[in-house]
Amino acid sequence: MKVFLLLLTCFTLFCHARTDNDVISWITIDFPPYYIYSDRDEGEGRDEQLITLLHTLIDNRQHQRQGFPASRAIYELSHSHSGYCMVSLYKTKSREKHITYTKHYSTLGLAPGLALRKETARALGLNVHQDISLVELVVKHGLTLGVAQSRSYGQALDQLITRLPRDQIVVRPGWDTLQSLTNMLLKKRVDLVLGYPSEHYYLSKRLGTDNLTQLSLSGVPLVAKGYIGCTNNTAGKKLVQLFDNALIRLVKEDDYKTIMLKWLPDHLKSKLNRHLITETNKLSNEVYIGEDRN
Repeated sequence: MKVFLLLLTCFTLFCHARTDNDVISWITIDFPPYYIYSDRDEGEGRDEQLITLLHTLIDNRQHQRQGFPASRAIYELSHSHSGYCMVSLYKTKSREKHITYTKHYSTLGLAPGLALRKETARALGLNVHQDISLVELVVKHGLTLGVAQSRSYGQALDQLITRLPRDQIVVRPGWDTLQSLTNMLLKKRVDLVLGYPSEHYYLSKRLGTDNLTQLSLSGVPLVAKGYIGCTNNTAGKKLVQLFDNALIRLVKEDDYKTIMLKWLPDHLKSKLNRHLITETNKLSNEVYIGEDRN
């Protein structure tokens, strides 16, 4: 009887310990340069490096990564009974019904911009250090714009696209859409390709070309903020609170800034760095849950 009680006590303590130290399950997707599953830069993706850095600030929390197809990731995050988390998500009203988000951003990147051939920029006298109007560029110069099918670039930019002549827009469906459009750009089948600066930079590097450059757009938000989202249950809400407490320290880390800037061309790194400094100063003035500022 004593042996049974001893075993029961040990089992109870073991179960309690496992409950207090649940493994955090992160959803990852094959989406360079945020997650890089293959090629010479494998493991160097922005978001996967961020997860590793975040866990240096969370004590006694084991974690694992579960890969899903991009088309499946949000569904699994929203409907999983066991619970998942994912970094760098947009907040939308429809998602907030099933996903609980951190209050503070986890990733900060530049808003979508344009990739174009350097010869086009030179011919039009464009300054890559200045923002440009998408509508003026396409309409005034008669350029053709390549966009990915069914992808939102943010409300402001989506509305700008609707103002463009339909015969000057090439919509590309399928997987690896941006790479396909970039190949079309190099072959002069389109003049401009819309996407995030880090994606453009990664593809230029992967394709081994130095013939492309990037432009930032006017009339759209300057930066894009991503948040950590977890399955909307009790465990997920506790994890979100834990992450929010860690973010104040995370964004101050030099390694954090290095990760955010890694997949950008030199002329855009300084632009994002200014925003990183500004946002860090804002967060430093906020009071985080459970943090003693005295």
